[in-house]
Amino acid sequence: MIQSAVGLGVRYKLYRRTFTKLSVLSGASLVCLPSCSDAPTVPSGSVSLTADERELLDRFAEVYIPTEGTSLKPLSEVPVADNIEHAFSLMDAEMLEQVRIGLKLFNYGSILIGLHFARFVHLSVEQRLHYIRQWEQGIEIQRGISTLLKKLMCYGYWQDIEAGRAIGYQGPLSEAQGIRSLGNAPMPQSPAE
Repeated sequence: MIQSAVGLGVRYKLYRRTFTKLSVLSGASLVCLPSCSDAPTVPSGSVSLTADERELLDRFAEVYIPTEGTSLKPLSEVPVADNIEHAFSLMDAEMLEQVRIGLKLFNYGSILIGLHFARFVHLSVEQRLHYIRQWEQGIEIQRGISTLLKKLMCYGYWQDIEAGRAIGYQGPLSEAQGIRSLGNAPMPQSPAE
């Protein structure tokens, strides 16, 4: 039971759901406060990765896309971080800021989560794999950030057409075969037409 702040003796019962909602709202307000600053936003198209972000993406790619001993194009020959940097330049300022906060949470979260006392980029390969699995099975925000990083890795690696050729991808067929574009979602045609 919590008594009111004005001291009138009115007692409020704080239920678990109410406590959870208040915790989520207060945590979300802490995340949103930096976006209320008057700092100038970066115009789209001129985004570059920070050194920490580039290092995080490189270390994540080492364990998420293991190309050693396979027919896949080696990671050292694919500009994964540069491709992701291009994806960042396509995001609006608010989305980009949220993605960058997620990357920082993932990188610095390993200091307390799992008690590694080191950033993600300084963990061994086995520790990084274990940490990623912890985030995959964690709370909703952890699963979301883990999924974000995985999708960025897939985009960054497979954006290179030559990397796709190792698994049989021949490139964009519509241009090579002269297939005209029908838009984003062509309507299905019945066999009678």
